[in-house]
Amino acid sequence: MEPGLLLIPGPVPLHPRVLEEFAKPALPHYGDAWVQAYGETVSLMRYLWSAPNHRVFSLAGPGHTGIESIAYTFLRPGDRIVVVSNGFFGDRLREVLLTHRLKAEVVTSPWGAGPDLDGLRSALKHPTKAVAVVHNETSTGVTNPLEPILEAAHAVGAFVVVDAVSSLGGIRLPAAAIGVDAAFGASQKCLAAPAGITPVAVAPSLWESTDPKGVEGWYLNLFTWERYAREWGEWHPTPTTISSNLFYAFHRALLLVKEEGLEARYTRHAKASARLRDGLASLGFAAIASPDLVSNTVTCMSPPQGIDANTLVKRLRLEHNITISGGLGPLRGRTIRIGTMGTQAEPDVVDRLLDAVRAVV
Repeated sequence: MEPGLLLIPGPVPLHPRVLEEFAKPALPHYGDAWVQAYGETVSLMRYLWSAPNHRVFSLAGPGHTGIESIAYTFLRPGDRIVVVSNGFFGDRLREVLLTHRLKAEVVTSPWGAGPDLDGLRSALKHPTKAVAVVHNETSTGVTNPLEPILEAAHAVGAFVVVDAVSSLGGIRLPAAAIGVDAAFGASQKCLAAPAGITPVAVAPSLWESTDPKGVEGWYLNLFTWERYAREWGEWHPTPTTISSNLFYAFHRALLLVKEEGLEARYTRHAKASARLRDGLASLGFAAIASPDLVSNTVTCMSPPQGIDANTLVKRLRLEHNITISGGLGPLRGRTIRIGTMGTQAEPDVVDRLLDAVRAVV
């Protein structure tokens, strides 16, 4: 199968140096080499989150592993949580959290708009354990401002859970400086690693205030991961087997992030997304998000009048071997979504796509 150009909002094409890890023989998930790579990965994840004192974990599983682990570890049945939602994945957060027998209230705003901060403050007048929000909503191409949400939640003693799946490593997220209590990402997005590793970060204050005896579950209990890293760390720092090829590929991807530098990486993503938006706007496309909220990792736009979004997606794939995504939820059939994450966030990649779009509209 010819790979073509993959420009969906994740997974993204892998860097050649990351791909090298898959060509290697399977290696043990313990021992000196593994412990060294694991220790480096912990340090690199703290760099990635800009959180030198946070507890960090590299869970084996998809991004949803992150929200499940945070819910199991820090929330209890009956706790009240407020979910800030302005898109598909905000609604998904609520759906997941409800399965944990929580009292989940959702504060909604229109897709494409920013968070309803007045609605959040009103919801927080009732006792609340936590607030959950998607930092970068891939269904709309909106990046939600986190600081006012954190401020409102912390003012009433609630902790904040951030879904950083499509922002981690591509959009500035200084977790420690702005006071993020718990957050999770995904390896296959801006980090340009294979799918299957979920980076999780937890602030010291939240960790130390939680009684591990009240946690349900084992694998998704972060205290299990912490215990193995502490007690078995000299040879087997994870509680279960992780694919060695997958883990070493993730480790290599993090080394590439550090090599480039976070600020340079953020700038590259911002320039690539602006280049894409400007190019599409010149062809009559319109962004769903307002200019102050547009994402630097996922562009969501409606085609000009007379151009069917689904047909455009299909023609790009069939005629130019370029794969982008269509809309989700109420935007299905009305919008296109294009990733500028990791290896996608390059000017020549953006220009190749724009040339193809010009040929079919």
